[in-house]
Amino acid sequence: MTLPRMVIAAPRSGEGKTTVALGIMAALRQRGLRVQGFKVGPDYLDTGYQRFATGVAGRNLDLFMMGADVVREALAATVATADVAVIEGVMGLFDGHNDGVTAASTADVAKCASAPVILVLDASHMAASAGALALGFKTFDPEVRLAGVILNRWNPRRDKRPLAAALARAGVEVLGYLPAVDAGALPSRHLGLVVAGELGAEAQTVVDRLGAELAEHVDIDRLLELASAAPALLAAPAAVAPAGRAPFGSAPEAPGMPAAEAPVAPGPRIAVAWDDAFAFYYADNLALLRAHGAELCFFSPLTAAELPACDGLYLGGGYPELHAAGLAANEPLRRHLAAALQAGLPAYAECGGLLYLCESLVDLQGDTWPLVGAVPGRAVMHERLQGMGYRRATLAGDSLLGVAGVTLRGHEFRYSSCELDERGAPAYLVDGEPEGYAAGDLFASYIHIHFAGHPTALEHWLGRCRARAHRPGGRPS
Repeated sequence: MTLPRMVIAAPRSGEGKTTVALGIMAALRQRGLRVQGFKVGPDYLDTGYQRFATGVAGRNLDLFMMGADVVREALAATVATADVAVIEGVMGLFDGHNDGVTAASTADVAKCASAPVILVLDASHMAASAGALALGFKTFDPEVRLAGVILNRWNPRRDKRPLAAALARAGVEVLGYLPAVDAGALPSRHLGLVVAGELGAEAQTVVDRLGAELAEHVDIDRLLELASAAPALLAAPAAVAPAGRAPFGSAPEAPGMPAAEAPVAPGPRIAVAWDDAFAFYYADNLALLRAHGAELCFFSPLTAAELPACDGLYLGGGYPELHAAGLAANEPLRRHLAAALQAGLPAYAECGGLLYLCESLVDLQGDTWPLVGAVPGRAVMHERLQGMGYRRATLAGDSLLGVAGVTLRGHEFRYSSCELDERGAPAYLVDGEPEGYAAGDLFASYIHIHFAGHPTALEHWLGRCRARAHRPGGRPS
């Protein structure tokens, strides 16, 4: 099982690793290679841009939520569809979960994947000190193989000799001197980059330019040599589905992308919210739903007049606060959705989906917008971050995802809070405190989970959807 692969990392956030990673992906694709992009950690936004660079959905490698075996399985599952994998890191190379114990850093993923690391250094304000910095990262953990550096934001008028000599002294290979690239200045907002789908053709133009810049200033041939030297993967495709778990598959694409594959077997029909307000989904979550037999039908809460005929509902995260007026204005869908949930439609909602299901949302201007009303209470936006980080969340009661007491691992990142009343039960207990909302087959929470790390929870949800499908008159339309 061979898969050429590399990890693009940096000493800290802001060094330009996203720009470089996207450029490398695009440059490799422009050579005619099949490229699979990955992102270390729980990020949704960078993976969206990876689709424009590679032509396929970007995927996540998160040791906290998925575990080491599943991370290796995710890589192994791409062997048949990719010639090379480019894994973009998160934060600094050795930065990870704040307990200092749980493996979650880019370095941990590089070790798990047995992949060489390419370190991106912002060289705009450094000379020989770059050698000392690279040497420290090279020797800090002997199990991490630092294969070379790319000097980013390089001024072409500078003399390369001091940096070249310092890096040679550190025994670190220079793979390229990349000037500051205006095309890489991708727009951002409070949760990170603007969703790639909102930019459309502009995002494609930016990524294509990045590919051309990387091809001109970075030794792509040498990068491929280093990636090809990675050892055989420890996991094989046959090991992807132990104990009856459905394997990873190609991620089905949402509207505006290539058509999704049919489900592998007849199963429940899941309506998935997807538009400018809702676009935060792990590609593997959608792939695993399909692999478990689910048929996915996408709809827009902003424009759809009614919910598609379905046996279950998936409301992911996104930016509903930026589209509150449009969501509120679509009263026919809000009423239809509220009625379907009242009738027992199994529904799983994360973060932005939780907000949308509340009775109302108060935006930063103080305006209140009516929403679905299936979750009793209101959502309130804040100027400052309200919650961020990995979470160990215990199911507070028997619910859509399983039985009380089961602990799931997830992540939250939010600028809102939910003021819920006592008409329902919490979805989780996090450090003993209630979180989210659960009632019957409705489960809504701020916490995002990766189904590959929690196949039992996924199967429990789909089991409820199957029961709904087989009930006389069960599928709402």
